[in-house]
Amino acid sequence: MSENVQIRTRFAPSPTGYLHVGGARTALFNWLYARKNNGKFILRIEDTDRARSTPEAIQAILNGLRWLGLDWDEGPEAGGDFGPYFQTQRLEIYNKYLAELLSQKTAYEKDGAVYFKSTDPDGNIEDFVIRRSDGMPVYNYAVVIDDALMRITHIIRGDDHLSNTPRQVMIYKALNLAVPKIVHVPMILGPDGQRLSKRHGATSVEEYAKQGVLPEAMVNYLARLGWAYKDQEFFTRADLLEKFSLNKVGRSAAIFDNKKLEWLNAEHIKKASLSRLKDFLPAEYLQHPKIDKILALSQSRMKTVGHIAKSCAYFIEKEITIPAELQAAAESARKYLPELAVRLKAAVWQTEAIEKTVRGFAAEQNLDAAQIIMPLRIILTGSNVSPGIFEVMELLGQELTVARLSA
Repeated sequence: MSENVQIRTRFAPSPTGYLHVGGARTALFNWLYARKNNGKFILRIEDTDRARSTPEAIQAILNGLRWLGLDWDEGPEAGGDFGPYFQTQRLEIYNKYLAELLSQKTAYEKDGAVYFKSTDPDGNIEDFVIRRSDGMPVYNYAVVIDDALMRITHIIRGDDHLSNTPRQVMIYKALNLAVPKIVHVPMILGPDGQRLSKRHGATSVEEYAKQGVLPEAMVNYLARLGWAYKDQEFFTRADLLEKFSLNKVGRSAAIFDNKKLEWLNAEHIKKASLSRLKDFLPAEYLQHPKIDKILALSQSRMKTVGHIAKSCAYFIEKEITIPAELQAAAESARKYLPELAVRLKAAVWQTEAIEKTVRGFAAEQNLDAAQIIMPLRIILTGSNVSPGIFEVMELLGQELTVARLSA
């Protein structure tokens, strides 16, 4: 391939359902390779299965790619010089090349279908259908025509397509078309070593988004499924664009580990800018004068997108709800709270002074500090887990803290 030829990769899903993580990983590898090499990333919709292809599935794929930040240069809604980008709109094109194959006797009709004459020298591959009797092209034929006419230079796809490759190469050669470079990436398996499926839990990009996974964490995790750079686990998009290479893609199947994804998600949230975290807050929370401090205090404990707003709620909402299972623990110190509230109302409202007041009060009552601090945490936050309670109290403010203890 000439060095002057622009690299062009593609993602060509069948719109028969959601964007599966396997498809998303394939799209990501193609996108990364194109972007790193100043190439073009093309999106093509392989919708020849009319019975199963739906507009809703097409939209789900587009939405999933956008959520991941995988923009396409040509394809649906983007247009381009080599369309149409839906296979059902390309039937005349397929028929043109089909006529050429028939005229040169490398294909023939039988029972209403069209077969390609196998050129396998070993005789392992028999003649195969390239157009069904209903007039629709078969995958192995249509994909060759599409990739050739769309000038795809690199095909990066799952290794479940390995068996398709020799048939496709035969068609390329019969039509005197250049064969793109073809790279097969390892399959994604569940923890039990079986092909990833719904029985392993969530398998679509949309489901993970609903579970609170950041798109940047999902991209990071998908990139690491079958590709590695030294022993690095955490990657920003800029890191991936700098370090991704096809020669680092392994051959062994990748195991989808939800625990690893959860860990990466928490890491991305910890390292996110405050402005990024604000993307997931209700508008009214953004008006709070201490919102930056609240986010900074809680950030290291956030695990999912949902935790971002939840971690801010008890600072901002006037009333909080204490779960039934924590009611007894909250009540264990209730008799001490009126006096503690009086002390806190008179305290200097700064973390160290608040801590000194609470610990001093506990000592006066001959209590271990924890006997006051845990109920205090539950009453003020509605949870038995939070950042340091004295830092929380400072940010809550004196008035709201005293009000909750006095309620």
